[in-house]
Amino acid sequence: MHLFRRARVPLACLPPPLNRPDGADAALEPWRECDVAVDGGRISAVRDSGAAGGGGFGGRTTDLGGVLVFPGLLEVHTHLDKCHTWDRAPGVHGDFWESLGILASDSARWSEADVHRRADFALRSAWAHGTVALRTHIDTGRDVGAGALAAVGRLREEWRGRIEIQTVCLFRFADFFGGQADRIVGLAASHGAAAMGGFPQPNPDLPRQLDSIMAAARELGIGLDLHVDESAIAHAECLRATAEAVLRNKFPHPVACGHNCSLSVQSPERARETIALVKAAGIGIICLPLTNLHLQGRVRGPAPGGTGFGPPLTPQWRGLTLLHEFIDAGVTVACGGDNVRDAFIGWGDFDPVEVYVESVRVAHLDARLAFSPSVVTTGPAAIMGLPGYGMIAPGSPADMVVFSARKLYSLLARPSIARRLVHGEEFREARLPDYGEQEGWPDA
Repeated sequence: MHLFRRARVPLACLPPPLNRPDGADAALEPWRECDVAVDGGRISAVRDSGAAGGGGFGGRTTDLGGVLVFPGLLEVHTHLDKCHTWDRAPGVHGDFWESLGILASDSARWSEADVHRRADFALRSAWAHGTVALRTHIDTGRDVGAGALAAVGRLREEWRGRIEIQTVCLFRFADFFGGQADRIVGLAASHGAAAMGGFPQPNPDLPRQLDSIMAAARELGIGLDLHVDESAIAHAECLRATAEAVLRNKFPHPVACGHNCSLSVQSPERARETIALVKAAGIGIICLPLTNLHLQGRVRGPAPGGTGFGPPLTPQWRGLTLLHEFIDAGVTVACGGDNVRDAFIGWGDFDPVEVYVESVRVAHLDARLAFSPSVVTTGPAAIMGLPGYGMIAPGSPADMVVFSARKLYSLLARPSIARRLVHGEEFREARLPDYGEQEGWPDA
């Protein structure tokens, strides 16, 4: 037994009644100072540090001194098969379709050994930052997927007890309906995928396609986690079509949709209708602010003769979905890191704190600060089906991120501030892998 005293835990990550505001500063500093008892690998009790009758836990005691403490963090949407390929296959112009083609060419190198090496580096980074659960999409289609799924399956076992790893088989609908359906479904089944993925595009046959994908997922007994509407095209309404398909098919398993960028360029009335359908269908919404800020809204001047891209102009639209409107409608939302150091975006480090801080800044989540920590804690846990994760509550995993900051606004001002990590009853080492390792990789 180990009692961690005076931990300032965000209200969003506490159980009732501890999650209720306490004091005049709750709007700007929505946390409660708590004593957290850990027994083995689980939190056994949580109480207000100021509660009367403070004894009774026994065991060791560590006084944290009133610093900010988050539960173990969750990465709800990333791509371990693509990560850390930037040095050998960079994206030159920040163009979505160009980057997609660059990675498609690089996928010929995605052997089990290659993906295992890069993904293990990623997981060591995520673990050093305080991540305890991660969902990765794996490209699965014509001539790709088997090696990556095998590599991540090995990593799932190697990291068991530290990071809970889920996989989603990501495919182009053109591949699924172009003769690859049996292969894709077979790989999802044999490698224990948590969900079927997909990259639907607007087309007249989309309702039938979604019905077929849902039938395949229903047969496997798993949900869906789709990439939808990652553009500024107002008539791109794959999110709406997905919600309608869930309701039409009475689909019984969890469904999540990531990106959802085009919703923000549609008329307010149309967006409200779509959000209502999403709520009725029980779909979880995943915003990917880092990559979408980088890719979306790119504007260029006329291309000089013989070139494909003109000079860059200042972006006017940055690709965020309607986070506040989803929250107000009662839809489960989360934010993820998406691509890391691949042709889509040359940076990132599998750090949910970076995702959290940037989400607050760019999506104006300071306007609902008490809710904001949920985008990398309870929101992802709900979408990933991991009860107890993202919480500091009795029965939750005993993983905590202990910041040297004493207030949320200090963390938001200086996200690089020192952090310590608790795993079970002990503090654990938080050592980031050195990028120098990558210089010795084949094809680096």
